[in-house]
Amino acid sequence: MKNWFLIYTKPKCEDTVESKLGGAGFTVLNPKVKERKYSRGKIVECVSPLFPSYVFAKFEKFTDYHLIRYTRGVKWVLRSEEGPAEIPDNVVNAIIERIENGFVTIRRPFTQGQNVIIKGGPFEGFTAVFEKEMSGMERVCLLLKAINVRLVIDRSMISHC
Repeated sequence: MKNWFLIYTKPKCEDTVESKLGGAGFTVLNPKVKERKYSRGKIVECVSPLFPSYVFAKFEKFTDYHLIRYTRGVKWVLRSEEGPAEIPDNVVNAIIERIENGFVTIRRPFTQGQNVIIKGGPFEGFTAVFEKEMSGMERVCLLLKAINVRLVIDRSMISHC
């Protein structure tokens, strides 16, 4: 019987392992997340693995283990005392359910009146009150307490307190 297992890969080899195992006929889950980061004064959109250096694969524990273990880019398969540790289907299904357009959605919503911290730009480090999400372009409206002004900034530039 095939079960899900967690494979630890060499750094930045998640895609290589996914293509090699997928090409060999295994079901592989390499969840990605698309995020906007504030880097070097700019907001950039990047794609990164949800779990760096890990991929999920569905295989037969006793017949396929050695093939998986010795695939290029694999360091090891997560183990327990009884051998390779099976990952419950509901854990993997919960990740699959959150995939939209090829990416996992992990954004925690902000609620009106919630305190947030501005983490980039000219108001970096200031505390503000979340007012509302703006349509398009992932912008939000905040009330900046320190100078009693309303700001509209990019969502990636704020975080929960």
